[in-house]
Amino acid sequence: MENTTYIGLSRLSAMRREMDVIANNMANMNSNAYKGERVMFEEFLKGPNQQQKSSFVQDWGVLRDFRTGKLEQTGNTFDFAINGSGYLTVDTPQGRRYTRDGHLRMDGDRRLVTSGGHPVLDTRGRDIVIPEGLGTPAVSVDGTINVGQEQVAKIDLVHFENEQELRKTANGLFATAQDTVPAPPTTTLIQGMVEASNIEPILEMTNMIELMRQYQSTQGLIDSENDRLKMAIQRLGRASN
Repeated sequence: MENTTYIGLSRLSAMRREMDVIANNMANMNSNAYKGERVMFEEFLKGPNQQQKSSFVQDWGVLRDFRTGKLEQTGNTFDFAINGSGYLTVDTPQGRRYTRDGHLRMDGDRRLVTSGGHPVLDTRGRDIVIPEGLGTPAVSVDGTINVGQEQVAKIDLVHFENEQELRKTANGLFATAQDTVPAPPTTTLIQGMVEASNIEPILEMTNMIELMRQYQSTQGLIDSENDRLKMAIQRLGRASN
């Protein structure tokens, strides 16, 4: 008798998770290179046997939208937008991490680091140190850094066979056990620009409103079923007297 309520509650639980994901998307719509997320659902069948099974809703993962966000002009020397498929390689105390957030800076040791202070690595796996007194660094589309007439390093741009397997960590970094491969030749690095979030605020607001309506409708169904059960119990009680 309570299957309708249980199924409705499973849907409410899944929608609450979906609302959390939408809220997180909206909170990060101004974060550099942030990738929008969507909850993936599947049908979950449960019952005492094959003939008596109920269909529940289960969220089993989050799917990321890896489309490139809008490239925004900043004019800053150490801002780099990745146009195409690829990631910067970053050294952290937890091991190598990867990011598309190209809002970089130079630290006290003249190393090229992320906004969180983690060194960006070159194609040889070394920190990139900017020499002093040779002029303003210039970065070509393939990631080669030149200061004056001197070639300093080449930024390590990498790609992964399955981007959905990347695990999100702090400060816009990703971790993975996958092997890296060089970014495709079509991927370019543009100095003086950053990649914005690929979140579309109007679409997210529309999704949130629609989800709220579905939540209210499902809640109404559960309330109606609860009233029906109470009425049935009251009638059965009177009939037994």
